[in-house]
Amino acid sequence: MASLLQRLVDKIDPQEGRYRMLFERSPLPMWVVDTKTLGFLAVNDAALRLYEYSREEFLAMTALDIRRPEDEAAFRQFLSSEGGEVHYGAFRHMKKTGERIDIDGVGHLVAWRGRPARLVQINDITERLRTQQTLERLNRELELSHERLRALSRRLFEVQEEERRRLARDLHDDVGQALTALKIQLESLARTGTARVDECVDTVQHTLERVRQLSLSLRPPQLDDLGLAAALRSHLDRQARVAGLQAHFETEDAPQDLPPDTETACFRVAQEAINNVLRHARARNLWVRLFSAGGRLAISVRDDGRGFDIDSVRERSLSGASLGLIGMEERMALAGGSFELRSAPGQGTVLLATFPLTVAAKRAVG
Repeated sequence: MASLLQRLVDKIDPQEGRYRMLFERSPLPMWVVDTKTLGFLAVNDAALRLYEYSREEFLAMTALDIRRPEDEAAFRQFLSSEGGEVHYGAFRHMKKTGERIDIDGVGHLVAWRGRPARLVQINDITERLRTQQTLERLNRELELSHERLRALSRRLFEVQEEERRRLARDLHDDVGQALTALKIQLESLARTGTARVDECVDTVQHTLERVRQLSLSLRPPQLDDLGLAAALRSHLDRQARVAGLQAHFETEDAPQDLPPDTETACFRVAQEAINNVLRHARARNLWVRLFSAGGRLAISVRDDGRGFDIDSVRERSLSGASLGLIGMEERMALAGGSFELRSAPGQGTVLLATFPLTVAAKRAVG
């Protein structure tokens, strides 16, 4: 290659020939510059079209006339280097009109009439860099949008939990107490033999139980008072009793002193998984396991039901037909956790979710 380039330079001037034709007709802009004076010695048509100078104008200039001022030192070092072949990254040049362009290319050390010179082949990468910069800007904007969406989702869940807590408290403290008082009054009337009072007592009793169930579903008091394990055990036993399932609950080195947000996220993921089992699985047994794994809080929900095709369920979730899976994944993402779901028709379902632990919780486990 070096020999070919030297022959190319030797034939550029003054003789016509195939090497001169190769130089002139190259689709890549090329020029030869004196390594001492940095003056142009030869230039091809592609370079003239790129920089928009005439040949006479171009050969009357030095290489420093086409570069931007801030690149002078690096460009001078490249052109005057004694290396045989030097590749350079992006340089910023200017056309005759003052338009700025970005170029890269390769410089080859050659001899021009006995003097050291450099033959330079360049590429105009202006559009490529603009496209790259546009993509980088769009990626930054997209990431910023994602961050805003995550923040909005996080706040949405926080507000939802606050509203659940308030509703649960109001149901228990206001409606529940009012119904309890009414039940006592009706029971007192029943002892006097008032007709149909027994039916009223039964209605109030049923309403009380329903209010209690709603309160527990909205926000179980055990989650705030006794912690995650107690809340999970209570919820599992209650749901399994209603559905006629055999419930199995295990806690193995379950961490203590968990952040409230982590406890809430873990409970809600397990709650959604248990509800899905009750609604769809037709299972006989349900296992819930709370434990520590690899320095993280982990929860597993497993059943021996009919299972399902995960891909089809995910497609339904993305289409908006079912939001349970998306809700669980969103909670996991906001909590910094990982989420794994395994199932197949006729083989039951296993959900495994893990959450990061704080330093205090890790010490409690240890």
